[in-house]
Amino acid sequence: MLEIINSLAPFFKDCYRRISVREYARLVKISPPTASKQLELYKRKGLLKKEVERQYFYYFADKDSWLFTELSRIYWRHRIENSGLLDFFEKEFFSPVVILFGSLAKAEAKADSDMDIAVFTSTNKIVNLKEFEKKLKRSIQLFVFSSRDAVKNPELLNNLLNGCVIKGSW
Repeated sequence: MLEIINSLAPFFKDCYRRISVREYARLVKISPPTASKQLELYKRKGLLKKEVERQYFYYFADKDSWLFTELSRIYWRHRIENSGLLDFFEKEFFSPVVILFGSLAKAEAKADSDMDIAVFTSTNKIVNLKEFEKKLKRSIQLFVFSSRDAVKNPELLNNLLNGCVIKGSW
């Protein structure tokens, strides 16, 4: 499973990017014939779509696929865990519930998308996330709330409810 997620990483990082077979081979450090087979397999599984332009094949994320969306969430959750951000939240906040929401949780990320994270905790603190922004290569927009009732914006609450709970439970 981790192999599939690592293979699809270029598509998770930028869901709108069209990648040729040769470019994909270079990005994941495999031969072009192997890359072609992998990309075709992911296309058959419904994870990627394919376009032909002149003589070149381009693959891009199938953002309508629920499986692609779930794998994207797993990828970002894994990246967040490996960065140490969850451990940092555990140290800084009391019993935090951490939710990834926005473009990364919906598999709509672009190369310059920020990471939207909400933390529900009784602790009200301002924290510096520069170290984690460097590790994750994304700017992090952090929202800290004391409870679900503290979220006054109904659209934001809807986004949070549709987000991916990374740590804790509602």
